[in-house]
Amino acid sequence: MNLIHGFIAEAPFYDDTHFPRGFSKSGNFTISESELLTQVGKRLFMLEQGFSNPENAVEEQFVQFCKAQYEGKLEGQNKVEMLWQKYKKLTNFKPFHGLNGSS
Repeated sequence: MNLIHGFIAEAPFYDDTHFPRGFSKSGNFTISESELLTQVGKRLFMLEQGFSNPENAVEEQFVQFCKAQYEGKLEGQNKVEMLWQKYKKLTNFKPFHGLNGSS
């Protein structure tokens, strides 16, 4: 079991829907952020969605962070939480409403 920042490293994480050229080429993440997201992003996603159970205290804290984040009560406290918060902010779709008017 390989741990990275207290998280179990699973298969590499890619989000071809939002970042088709990769995290590092998107211009939104630093090199270290893109590497960390690729290494532990799949585990973070699985924990957030409830597909996996936390294996240690760090992962349990992350699950609590995700629950509190949905309620808008908590900001990221460590590097991984802040990175996941940044990723979620960039991937959430915000509808654009243009103003159309006639004179």
